[in-house]
Amino acid sequence: MPPRGRRPGRPDTREHLVATARAMFAEGGYDKTSLRDIAAAAEVDPALIRHYFGSKADLFRATVGWPFDPEQFGARILDTDGGSLAERLTRVFFELWEHPDTRAPLLAILRGAATHEESATLVRQFIEQRIYPQIATALTGTDAEFRVDLAMGQLLGIAYLRHILRIEPIASQPTEELIARAVSAVRVHLDGPGLR
Repeated sequence: MPPRGRRPGRPDTREHLVATARAMFAEGGYDKTSLRDIAAAAEVDPALIRHYFGSKADLFRATVGWPFDPEQFGARILDTDGGSLAERLTRVFFELWEHPDTRAPLLAILRGAATHEESATLVRQFIEQRIYPQIATALTGTDAEFRVDLAMGQLLGIAYLRHILRIEPIASQPTEELIARAVSAVRVHLDGPGLR
């Protein structure tokens, strides 16, 4: 039985839990990895994980380094008061990428996923299980998640050109100009062929 409370002699318990969880999530996936499994591997009581992170979802978010809550992200996109779904998705996406507090972690995530398989696995699981399904619920048709993939690919491509490669003139365009131009492409993907 794992010892209770803080691991003795280790002031870095939180970091140890994140590292252990990251490896286990990458190997077994989100659904197949329990807090008890992580606690056993880290040699701590499961209550310590809840103390530091609150829930499995929050621990998973910490392992990925995700800088925003996916439920709040989804709620803003699904809030029908602010234009079409394409407009809301595009605006929220660019707000996250243009704010320095969220841009830096998003850049780190994107770079890490491009060069490190474990990071790519975690990011893929996070996106597929915690973000895309929320957006897909607002769409009709059998290929809703595929259409979300295409729309997000459009937006991520712009973010990549703007913030990683810094290709001009996209790198220096005003955010509102990018939003105005990207919305129509995002709308085409979300609506899908024959659904407009």
